[in-house]
Amino acid sequence: MDLHRRDVLKATAALPLVTAAGCTGVLDGGETPAYNDSTPKDGANDDAGVFFVHIDAEWLRRYEGEEELPYAEELPDAVDIDIGSDTAPVNVDPLVAYPTAGLLIGSIGLGFGLVPYGFADRLLGPLGEGELPEETADNDTDTSTATPDSGNELRVDSMLLVDGVGVFRGSFDADAVVAASEGFEPGEEQGDFEVYEGTGEGFLSTEGLAFAVRDDMLVTLLDSESSLDTVLDTIAGETERFGEADDSGWALETAGNGHVTLGAWGIDPEAGVTSDGEADTGQFVESGPVLESATGLVSSFTLGPEEGTASLAAVYPEGEVPDRATIENEIGTSATTRDVSVDGVRVAVDGTWRVAAESTATETESD
Repeated sequence: MDLHRRDVLKATAALPLVTAAGCTGVLDGGETPAYNDSTPKDGANDDAGVFFVHIDAEWLRRYEGEEELPYAEELPDAVDIDIGSDTAPVNVDPLVAYPTAGLLIGSIGLGFGLVPYGFADRLLGPLGEGELPEETADNDTDTSTATPDSGNELRVDSMLLVDGVGVFRGSFDADAVVAASEGFEPGEEQGDFEVYEGTGEGFLSTEGLAFAVRDDMLVTLLDSESSLDTVLDTIAGETERFGEADDSGWALETAGNGHVTLGAWGIDPEAGVTSDGEADTGQFVESGPVLESATGLVSSFTLGPEEGTASLAAVYPEGEVPDRATIENEIGTSATTRDVSVDGVRVAVDGTWRVAAESTATETESD
């Protein structure tokens, strides 16, 4: 499953998110992550499958980008990505490349996508740690409106980008968020969410956009071709969630917990091939033969203070699972230690990077 540039460009809709708090490089499992309850099984748009990126905002707050990780030299080179049309595909250890691409896609997609809303800087500037000012721009005018009765609390704990919809978890004062928005008017409430729809006004046109807010969650439509309602229905439990099927649930439990997680599921593996069978020139991450036939993939990384870890879980059609030697030659080769598991159509790889003094030859354990 190669990640294509169109996935990145479609996700981008304003200012990159702190360049991931200064993170220029790459880089718990066993449970289905909480963001799963906001991820529709069939995605939030009309495209096949679902594509999502989840970022732990608490990690971004802690990591300032200037600290020297003791195992930094053990990690593969950071991915320097230019998304121009002539950019060569990223060709890095897939165990690292996918979540790294997810960090870029999530940062750009959420940052640019929020610009028309008016509250992007307050939401993402300090990653929402702190308070909204007492006076904020009125929703539909240039005047200032005081919000003395609102707590003005704003804190983002996690961010999910799913098919052009942004889901922010944390603590949100709905009145202050609404007051900070520009070019929106009240829509029909959905459950315990207050919904606001774009009027086409504001500094940038808000036509076709919408957001929904409650005390612990803010959901924003970043791409007018996606569906806010689908995500809200998923949160309410009225639409089947990703991870409720056996294979996707296994993948989430295996590789869905990390500082950054990227998932692509039910996407046609041939979608990146032209009619003459040649590779799509829009390819963004080159996975090599080992993942090109995968129909579902979840990959994550975690940068701890003493070691970095990454996990990848992929599923394949019957008869198209790569042999173990191919997997071992292409995934996790940069890790200090590694564990590879092949179980039917399921492939899982875990890797750990440690300081050089503790490094040993890359280890592979057989199941």
